[in-house]
Amino acid sequence: MEDKVIFGKREVISLLLLFICNQLILGFPSIMSNSAGTAGWIMTIYVSIIALCLFLIISKLYSAFEGKDLLDIGEFVGGNIGRIIVGLIVVIDIAFIISIKLREYAEHIKIISFTQSPIDFLVLFFALGMIISVYFGIEPLARSAAIFIPFIAIGIIIIVAGSIQNFELSNIMPILGTGSYDIFVGGLPRVSIYSGLISILFIPPFMGDIKNIKRIGILVITISGTVLTLGILAYLLVFPYPTSSNTALPFFELSRVLEYGRFFQRIESIFLLIWSLTGLIYLSCGLFIIVYVFSKAFKLKYYRPLILPVAIILSTLSLIPKSLIEIMYIDNRIIRYYSWIVTFGMTLVLLTIARLMKRKRGGITKNGK
Repeated sequence: MEDKVIFGKREVISLLLLFICNQLILGFPSIMSNSAGTAGWIMTIYVSIIALCLFLIISKLYSAFEGKDLLDIGEFVGGNIGRIIVGLIVVIDIAFIISIKLREYAEHIKIISFTQSPIDFLVLFFALGMIISVYFGIEPLARSAAIFIPFIAIGIIIIVAGSIQNFELSNIMPILGTGSYDIFVGGLPRVSIYSGLISILFIPPFMGDIKNIKRIGILVITISGTVLTLGILAYLLVFPYPTSSNTALPFFELSRVLEYGRFFQRIESIFLLIWSLTGLIYLSCGLFIIVYVFSKAFKLKYYRPLILPVAIILSTLSLIPKSLIEIMYIDNRIIRYYSWIVTFGMTLVLLTIARLMKRKRGGITKNGK
């Protein structure tokens, strides 16, 4: 592996917020509305609490392995085979998600601005940006995320605050939407919206002397849960159910209703560039994690030779679905239902086994052996 870079707590938090909150730009509000009707915002609070509880358990188990990433722990449990298995599971999981998100971003840009452009051209546009970004490493990406997060926050605040004049309280009635069962039982798999948290267990080697993963995770879940809840609540207060469950670009549609007098209309165009760059940073970070995890799992000295072939594979996979409808179905029914298995399920099992082995061995050395 190339020499590791070190960045600070602010960059780590910004990256994690970007991984989770970027969903607000995509189809997240429609997905939650489709799942629980007018109670989509309540489901968001519920799954955020579940994610926080699961993360607290993970952070407790992880406390004995501070400074190590998930691959180091996999190697501690199963040697080289354990490291490779964990690495391949994570690579396949993230590659599937990023390929779908790549196509989703391309489709949305096509709908908004480039209606006559072929979808493969737009996918290529993002892919080239990803290749160039990842070639320079994770540090510029982390610092870019730290720069853009305030602009994204300001944009969300403007959209939510500006849409208040269009709020209709009756739009979130009945308060429990399609029913408590859909929220509290059927909504459990929706904890997958926090699947991006798995990246927190690959960041420690880049964090220098910042070791408190628990505080960072709690802060990120709290902030992202609040942002996602307010975003979907504003969306549901403007667009009544079932209209709210059938929108391809829910937050973009919310921004289109904003008007500030005669001279400030079509404000959504201001945010288009920010959203596009946000998507590019998110996709680039996903590509970096894939090549980093793969190279470390197989103990390759350099990850950069993997960037181009992996980007080509992701682009090819993203073009397999035939339409945006199919992409939205995959996102809604597969990614947002089952990605928790790797992020929380596999991680909990691996850390539990590692903790038991550590206790049996009476401790581990600094390098995990």
